[in-house]
Amino acid sequence: MVLENDLEKFRDWSPIRIYWRENRPFVDWCWLGKERFTDSFFDITIQRQLSKPFNQLFRHQTPLEFLGEIYENRKGIAPTGFIFHISRCGSTLVSQMLAALEQNIVLSEPPLIDAILRLQIPDETKIEWLKWLVNTFAQPRNEEKHFFIKFDSWSTLDLALIKRAFPDAPWIFMYRNPVEIIVSHKRQPGMQMIPGQIQQLSAGISFEESFQMPSEEYCARILAKMCESVMPFSDDKDVKFINYTQLPDVVFTEILAHFKLDFSTEDLEKMRFSTQFNAKTPSLNFTPDSESKKKEASEIAVRAAEKIVDPLYEKLEEIRKSKI
Repeated sequence: MVLENDLEKFRDWSPIRIYWRENRPFVDWCWLGKERFTDSFFDITIQRQLSKPFNQLFRHQTPLEFLGEIYENRKGIAPTGFIFHISRCGSTLVSQMLAALEQNIVLSEPPLIDAILRLQIPDETKIEWLKWLVNTFAQPRNEEKHFFIKFDSWSTLDLALIKRAFPDAPWIFMYRNPVEIIVSHKRQPGMQMIPGQIQQLSAGISFEESFQMPSEEYCARILAKMCESVMPFSDDKDVKFINYTQLPDVVFTEILAHFKLDFSTEDLEKMRFSTQFNAKTPSLNFTPDSESKKKEASEIAVRAAEKIVDPLYEKLEEIRKSKI
């Protein structure tokens, strides 16, 4: 039995890693204090915290079941909204706009969620562990009121399981003109576009085949899988489809309404101010790059997009417009 004092001891700490010891799952923790998750990605905040002397001297490790004790004894904020996406489509901008407000907890692609989703364990256990982990993340440390998660792009393949774990959470799915995404990954490939890195994404494509085909075609196939994984949920009452072309104004209209949020004028100004900066590199100003990416696209990229992804993109557009 966990005492209240034990729970209080972990209030300013965050889980950062799941590991196995003697066939039992354990959790590694990092002290955050009052530090908020305001960086583009979860890991950036954690790496900065781990460099601090306190975290180099002190660290908590607990059995994973301790998250279950927290879940049973101290409920966190119920998920206000989930962000799913196809990658390189403005999802980081949306999460950064939400993180601009101190009343929001915003986790951007926390690796622990992906770690649980990829475990070879029964789905019921995954669901239970996800509930425990998300509840722990959702513990307010600064009197926050809202809680958001931006998932990894490949988590769309686990939508059915995530929906079972959090059936009442509203969510959005963000996407973009496929050729623009392919160009972005051609410039700087994401992990999901490296053959063999995310096994469920490359299912149906042999390792040899993945290296023989042009990288643009491989990217197009992965994007298609993400789109296909969302299609069965097109009638879900909790989803709203968002095109990159709608940003940033759609945040203030459709997204906030979908997440049932009503922010003050001052809050909205803070969010709008954050849109001036590049979401992944805040030291740089944001500059729209759709046209430059289309001009940069190779003939192979254009053909791959047209043949493999464009029909799905058009279907997503039909669904989005039908829900307006």
